[in-house]
Amino acid sequence: MIEINLLEKKSTFKAPVVLGVDLGKLPWKSLVISYLLATYPVTFLQEQLAEQKKIKDIEIQQLRSRLQKEKRDLKKNKGVKDQLTAFNQQINKLKERSARVDKIIGIKTNPRYLLEKIARSTPSDLWFDELILNDKDEVIIKGGSESYQSIGGFIASVNESAFFGKSLQLKDSKTEESNVRGVSFRQEKFVIQGNIEVYDPFITGK
Repeated sequence: MIEINLLEKKSTFKAPVVLGVDLGKLPWKSLVISYLLATYPVTFLQEQLAEQKKIKDIEIQQLRSRLQKEKRDLKKNKGVKDQLTAFNQQINKLKERSARVDKIIGIKTNPRYLLEKIARSTPSDLWFDELILNDKDEVIIKGGSESYQSIGGFIASVNESAFFGKSLQLKDSKTEESNVRGVSFRQEKFVIQGNIEVYDPFITGK
């Protein structure tokens, strides 16, 4: 049996090619949607973005406030830290002094014999204005004399003892003019300094 389709066959539409671009191959659906969004912006999207921006601005402000508070607390803590550091330094100094005192007490560093030696070695024309025995085991003598010869003799005599280990030296000296009851005379002012080797000649060590 032979069938003959007498209906006219519809021809397929073919989009034209413009400037080398096949219009039939373009993504028309996407292009139309993009055009509509660009031409007629969606209002609810703008409102949503504005709301999100508002929330972020609030979060930024809260973070800034927290940062300022942390900075203030840091400054306060820095002051406390400095005070604690100074306090610890004072404690360390007191500990060092306490250790020296314990050392002096433990080895019986009574300056009695040392002072007796100094007194016996002092010439009649020499006097003391100040005598210091400090916690560094040093002796400092400030005074005056009628002559440099007496000062030199005093240093030589005291250095012969075991107390100072020949460490006494003349650190400073100057001549001053004095007037007593209308009588002028010269006096030699001096500063003598040295180290204390022993306090008691009958024991070893300081």
